[in-house]
Amino acid sequence: MKSQLLPEGFRDSLPDLAEQENFISSIFLDLMKSNGFLLVKPPLIEFESSLFFLKKGDSENIDSFRVMDPLTQKIMGIRSDITLQVARISCGSLLKNIRPMRLCYAGEILKVKNNSINLSRQFTQVGAEIIGIEEGYCLGELINLIIDNLNKLGIKKFIINFSMPNLINVIAKDFELSQAEYEILINCYRNKNLFEIKNISSKLYEMSNFLLGCIGKVEDKINHIKKYRFSRNIKKEIVLFIDQVKRIKDEMKNLEIIVDPLEIDDSNYHTGFCFKVYSNNTKELFSGGGYKVGKETCIGFSGFLENLIYEASVNLKVRKKVFVPYNLDLKEKNTLQKRLIIIRSIKKLNKSSFIKEAKRQGCQLYFFNNKLSVIK
Repeated sequence: MKSQLLPEGFRDSLPDLAEQENFISSIFLDLMKSNGFLLVKPPLIEFESSLFFLKKGDSENIDSFRVMDPLTQKIMGIRSDITLQVARISCGSLLKNIRPMRLCYAGEILKVKNNSINLSRQFTQVGAEIIGIEEGYCLGELINLIIDNLNKLGIKKFIINFSMPNLINVIAKDFELSQAEYEILINCYRNKNLFEIKNISSKLYEMSNFLLGCIGKVEDKINHIKKYRFSRNIKKEIVLFIDQVKRIKDEMKNLEIIVDPLEIDDSNYHTGFCFKVYSNNTKELFSGGGYKVGKETCIGFSGFLENLIYEASVNLKVRKKVFVPYNLDLKEKNTLQKRLIIIRSIKKLNKSSFIKEAKRQGCQLYFFNNKLSVIK
């Protein structure tokens, strides 16, 4: 082959990395299944009309690859977030399942764009969703599951950043902003630079500046945020958010929680609240929040294995390898495989050649003439 160059942001997972990905994915799925979550496996690609049904706004701007289906001549999308597919399944094939319904998943996703934080465009996403709950329920359950998973990976230090995905829309409605003004507001909030808001409204600038000062540890900011005289709709959104976050802080007093009222939710489907879990190295480990599927209230979270692998401090449970003859008896093979990885010879060898090949294959043991021996 003349060239093995891959497109920017894509990679081969070679044996060591692939083994790590499988190990950490197994830890996550085993934990979810032991807590009553059912495993689902949606397709990698589907018609864009069903793949993006949960998204709000212009589907042309969604960060997903598109292809033409040769059979139907319809446009299909390659998933960039499995959460959307789980939402579709929940109100389709699993509509009649008992609620609340707990689902978990793991699979590849592709993104059109990368950024300075994540240079990749190919990820393995793991996640869990609870479908059909009452407002304000199950957030504590998910946060506990995230903490359990991080503990199993040896990640002890992390922070959770809570934000209000609805707030910017409520603000835009209360201040009667035009589409152009709305785009300016989003850009200012995202960059935490509020200067341009002065040209829209001095009152909006004053309130935004106050909200900027409310970013910080929940115990320091939760009372401060109550001091401002917000309009009725904005106050309602903020009070609901504070109640949720305060409940989590009361339940988990040692948990480090940051609140950021100006955080922009790029997923574009969360309602009420969303959160991101960061490591000490500012790697995003998990993100999640509440959302609606039809009339059902749901909550979920997901993460990328690549970031979890980078932060994890767990050792793979590596079994020793044993080199065995090409014609090894089936009973002996089954006995050895219970505790060892077997590597077969591809042809008959004398003992010295057999041991030499065992060393070349990286084996720690060899099985010759019905005897198991250590390679010296």
